[in-house]
Order: sequence, then structure tokens, then C-alpha cells
Amino acid sequence: MRKKKASGLTLESIRRAALELIDEVGIEAFSTRKLGVALGCEAMAIYWYYPSKDALLDAVVDELMSRVGRVTSDATDSVLALREIARAYRRLAHEHPNAFPLIATRRFATETTYGFLEGLFEIAHRQGIDDRTTARFFRAVSAYCSGIGLNEIAARRARPAKPPPELARLASVSKWLEPKYEDDLFEFGLDVLLAPLRAR
Repeated sequence: MRKKKASGLTLESIRRAALELIDEVGIEAFSTRKLGVALGCEAMAIYWYYPSKDALLDAVVDELMSRVGRVTSDATDSVLALREIARAYRRLAHEHPNAFPLIATRRFATETTYGFLEGLFEIAHRQGIDDRTTARFFRAVSAYCSGIGLNEIAARRARPAKPPPELARLASVSKWLEPKYEDDLFEFGLDVLLAPLRAR
């Protein structure tokens, strides 16, 4: 990772550098000390901008979710919005596999993520969808995407394995779970989840 001058630190440059470092070394190995080295500053300088490591990790989630929020900036249909958000969310798992678990395991608790949710829920409200239904479908789709993302990351890191040939049914179904069918499986799941909302 390229070093940046300490004098050029900003909230944005720090969170982006943190994302780059997590992409490189993983969440477990990430530290503000290593980030300081990457930025060309003392780790303590980072705390002038982010009061804790938790706050910095929330900012990394912000950085990632800002990319998801862009896909619905002009959306008027809640089903289409959820579908596009789901696709963008899954792309993060492919593009940032080391950072993706942050999104899947941390609560949205920042101005950016709250704004993202407000915009999404407002689309549903304008379509006459009640708040309970909005909450149900949002939770179902977000949990589905988190699970799919983590599953696909794990599959890419695992050594390929084939079921024993004597387990014929397992072998027959398992071939359709191979990575080359991930897109089809993902879209099928979205169709199952979103069909009832479209029917309303």
C-alpha cells in the first residue's frame, strides 16, 4: 500500500486507506498501528479523526455502503430497489472479501448508513407499503445477502471437494451448487423472497 503524508489526512483518506489495508491483510490482522505506517503517520494521529478503532471500522462500513446506496438514488419501485441493493451488496463480497464480514456483523449506526435506510424505506412508504411489511422484507433480503456473501467467500477459500460417488443424490445436486451456478442461485433466491412483495 502506498504511504500518504500525515499532513494530508482527512476522514475520507483514512477510511479508504483502512479499507485498502483490510483488503490486504484481513480484519484480524488490521490495526491502527499498521494503518499509521501505511499513511505515514503515528497511530495516535488517526485518533484525532476517529476516536476509537470501532469508530474507524464503522467508517469502513460507511465507505462500503455508500457504494450500495448509489444504486437506488433515483429508484421509485421498492422491489426493484431491493433487487439492485441485493446485487450491489453481493458485489462487495466479491470485491472486498476480507472487509465484507464487517457489513455482515456490524449494525448500521452512522449518518451515512442511516441515510441509506431512510431513502430505501421512503421508497416503500411512497408506494403505500406499511412499515411492518417494509421491515420484514428488508430484514429477509439483508439476511439472505449476508449469508450468500459469506457463503461464497468461504467457498472460494475452501479446497474443492467432491462427494463420495456412492452418495449419488448428493453428488447429483451438489454439481448445481458449484461456483459457476452462483449467479443463477442468487437470482432464484431473490425471486423467491421478492415475489410476495411484488404481488402486494
